[in-house]
Amino acid sequence: MRLVKYFFLLFFVCSSALAQTDSLSYTEFLDMVISEHPVVSQAGLVSNIGDAEVQSARGAFDPRFEVDYKGKEYKGTEYYDLLDAQLQVPMWYGLKLKGGFQQNQGAYLNPQNELPDAGLFSAGVVLSLGEGLWINSRMAGLRKAQAYREQSEAEQQLMVNDILLEASFVYFEWIRAQEKLQIFEDFLENANERYSGIRRQAQTGALAGIDTVEARLALQKRRLQANQAEVDLRKIRLELSTFLWDQDQPLILQEQVLPSPTEEIFITLLSEVPEAELSSHPQLEFYRRKIEALQIERRYRFNALLPQIDLEYNFLSEEPDNFETFNPGAYKAGLRFSMPLFLRKERGDLRIAEYELEDAKLELSLKDQQLQAKIAALQQQIQSFIEQTEMIDQMVGDASALLGAEIRKFNFGESSIFLINARESRLIEARLEQLDLQTKYLKTQAEYLQVLGTNPVE
Repeated sequence: MRLVKYFFLLFFVCSSALAQTDSLSYTEFLDMVISEHPVVSQAGLVSNIGDAEVQSARGAFDPRFEVDYKGKEYKGTEYYDLLDAQLQVPMWYGLKLKGGFQQNQGAYLNPQNELPDAGLFSAGVVLSLGEGLWINSRMAGLRKAQAYREQSEAEQQLMVNDILLEASFVYFEWIRAQEKLQIFEDFLENANERYSGIRRQAQTGALAGIDTVEARLALQKRRLQANQAEVDLRKIRLELSTFLWDQDQPLILQEQVLPSPTEEIFITLLSEVPEAELSSHPQLEFYRRKIEALQIERRYRFNALLPQIDLEYNFLSEEPDNFETFNPGAYKAGLRFSMPLFLRKERGDLRIAEYELEDAKLELSLKDQQLQAKIAALQQQIQSFIEQTEMIDQMVGDASALLGAEIRKFNFGESSIFLINARESRLIEARLEQLDLQTKYLKTQAEYLQVLGTNPVE
């Protein structure tokens, strides 16, 4: 969808049971989540329900064919045989078109039911002049269903954005765990080489034997750290696998699958920070459509205060094929008036609709303010992370330089293995702080895009 580039145009490596490949970019990962994840499928059902509700509401405008037949025969005498067939077509506003056919016969017909032997055709209208003229139940039902359909589309987008944010957080944690393991494996290799070299020098007497103990302690510590990092990585792989599905079947992320380096993602995100635009935000759109539906309900309830005045007029003819036979001289007309004396139900319904509308407006205003405050806070965090990145990079460079200098001094006999281990521990801490900061930046950027309401799958 739109704004794909804002939702991390990144190149990660990830896979799970994919034939002949062990890599999957982040955008492909999102495509798998969007196309296969059960929560996304549930979000699609929300939109489908909205479409079904609109279809159901349109049914109030469907033409209706009615047949009323009554007959009586007793002791060989046909008392009456009455047929009344009508086709009614509800229209917009308080108008209904009618067409009908009546045929009555029998020995004891009511005089008002006597008709020509071939029957009588009618064509006319029913018009509501009071309640139902400008809005009625079928109009209100359809308009509210259309508003709720748009509301369900906004709700669907919010659900998809939420699951994408959750998946992104887990994906970033996977990258962090993978790079953390790589850091400890690199330093484990260095500690192993250092221990081997110091042990050889101690055996020749060039170094004191106690230095081997110090080097061995550092080696054991690195092994423990690497082992724990591997356990953490396995745990996050399992968590990431919960977002990978294929035809309703969960996939398992294999151990040989590796993500792309964090630096590549970090540089990409730094250059892509979209401006806040809330005019089409799905969360606010959700409440706007709710207000629209409640406004329709309020108008309908207000209209219910009017009396019911239904005017009906039908032209009559024995020859429906000849339009000239329909003339004002042959007609059937009627007037129906109805009105409650106290209007307590109608006035109560109107007050409820007004209160619900006011509540929805206040909720929209609150959500708007909350979104603006959260966007401003996340923008400040992003700017802070940019500044902190420069500082942490400098710290890593300085710690690396100090370790290199300490190793050179040790080679000249001017330092000790204890100081080397201390410098190395400080460098590891700086590298981990750098990794944590980058992960936090990625999560903040993802949250910022989610707060903006962007959807990467259009």
